[in-house]
Amino acid sequence: METSKTAKILSNVVYGFGLLIFLALAGLVLFGANYSPYPDAMISWSLREIAFVGLAVGAVPMLFACMAVYKFNHIRHSAHKRRDFTLIFLPCFLCGACLAFVLGLFAIMMIQALILAGSLA
Repeated sequence: METSKTAKILSNVVYGFGLLIFLALAGLVLFGANYSPYPDAMISWSLREIAFVGLAVGAVPMLFACMAVYKFNHIRHSAHKRRDFTLIFLPCFLCGACLAFVLGLFAIMMIQALILAGSLA
């Protein structure tokens, strides 16, 4: 029983840190500056774009944190299963949407590069 309590506390702490990072990055995406802090860089991204990619990168760790909280807090046996599931996994869903968008952009860029390379040959 002690390992379950320890695992519950550890999973809640990790989820809490992940949630704080998610909220900070989501705040930057929504309200961040739209100019590049490094305009002379080869790829000059704005703070919003950097935060968006950060959300995409954090999708998989957030998924693991959400699953651990769901398992060790016994959400399956709660009175409000759907509400609790939605509230716990909402950051993961939003990070996953960012990841899907970024992967879609990469796929489109790869297809455009292949088409451009084929037309030049």
